Amino acid sequence: MISTTVNYTGSDICIRIPQHYHRQPIISRLISRYDLTVNIAAAILKVDTRDDGWFNLEIQGSFQQVEAGIAYLQKLDIKIEQLNLTSLDQEDTDIKCLCMSSDRCNSFQSSPHQDNEAEFDWSVVQRQTNRAKFHVCISRNYRYSPVIAGLVSLGLTVNIVGASLNIDTKDDGWFDLEIWGNPQQIVFGLRYLKQLGLQIWL
Repeated sequence: MISTTVNYTGSDICIRIPQHYHRQPIISRLISRYDLTVNIAAAILKVDTRDDGWFNLEIQGSFQQVEAGIAYLQKLDIKIEQLNLTSLDQEDTDIKCLCMSSDRCNSFQSSPHQDNEAEFDWSVVQRQTNRAKFHVCISRNYRYSPVIAGLVSLGLTVNIVGASLNIDTKDDGWFDLEIWGNPQQIVFGLRYLKQLGLQIWL
């Protein structure tokens, strides 16, 4: 009998992203191409700068998925400052994507004119063709939740063009995001962030 057990691996990595990759959705591709769950534990990326950015990432997936994701980063010559791999039992995988199941994703696809969203001008997004740029506050309640992975699970490509998320702090952080998708996917993505209670500025 052939075993179908999946060996899950957790990886804590610190990566330094050169300035010429600031406009590339590298973390989004780690999620979509390699089916990894990625949480950004800390990040510094200045907007419109020549400085490198850096990200502390918590990654979970099968050993093969994690290995392929790390190989992708190495192929891009992205420097991995630190790498810690841990074998996980399936029941111990505590990083959960906030929108992985179709039922959960469908909950973000209801009418955009719900009472708790009345103050948000969805027509601004619906006029866009395939891209939206916005600033989102990452509250300390979501520091250990893969918010970006939730956006990617909706079919969006996400690029982080600016970030400030300090490690081991109780303060909120923020991301400047650029997302690509069809207008409906973009509306779903912004509604997903709003229903998480995150503040957004378009």
